[in-house]
Amino acid sequence: MDKQIIQDALTVHAFSHIDDIQVFDELDSTNLESLRQIKSRKPATRLIVAEAQSAGRGRRGRCWLSPSGSGIYLSLTRSFESVETIQSLSLISAISVLNALESAGVSGLHLKWPNDVLFEEQKLAGVLLELHVGTATNDVVFGIGINLSLSDEEKRSIGRPVTDVRSIIGHRPDDSIMAAEIANLLMENILIFEDQGFRPFSEVWNSYDCCVNQDIVIQTGNARKVGKSMGVDESGALILQLWNRRELITGGEIFPSLRKI
Repeated sequence: MDKQIIQDALTVHAFSHIDDIQVFDELDSTNLESLRQIKSRKPATRLIVAEAQSAGRGRRGRCWLSPSGSGIYLSLTRSFESVETIQSLSLISAISVLNALESAGVSGLHLKWPNDVLFEEQKLAGVLLELHVGTATNDVVFGIGINLSLSDEEKRSIGRPVTDVRSIIGHRPDDSIMAAEIANLLMENILIFEDQGFRPFSEVWNSYDCCVNQDIVIQTGNARKVGKSMGVDESGALILQLWNRRELITGGEIFPSLRKI
């Protein structure tokens, strides 16, 4: 991973909004490093990229396998006045990652609410947003992991259906260019969101959503609800059609992963 290549590949618009770019050979987690720097009172819109993570994390405390050479691991930190809509920021992140993968030649991608990027029902990329509420700012860390090239042994060790970019398109894209494209699209979409909210993204999400009009199980904490997914509304909430009403879901995940009922 090359910091200069990342910087040179940023659009003028993205570069003007990103204050700091840091590249590491290995971290415990790009999200954890971002949170440490926030807590040390280093305010900035900051991009942190690592070639490997020793303690990569996914949603609900799951481990994200992050060995050197296997993927892209990055976090973008951004301050917000209000964080009431953090759930919709998660969806925007997934859209940004999907579009970046498309720009690298990956087609046939889908989204699974709230933030998984899938290829043929296999997980290709994931997003983990974490919030730090301070006295002056509310900082959101946008953590992103993309599988670029996993060995068969690594795939088996994950314990759920996964794939990687090399398996789909036959080669591995340049890590630094890929990281820059993610940052470009994520920064652009964050700025749109700050100005217009989630509304410009709702139709885009629903066009890629693999579960629209499918019966699903939603798990929130220890509670589960069964219904039909009707996509997301203009706030990013999942519309769940129950037998007698519609309910808006703003937290949780589809469970079990992609199993139709």
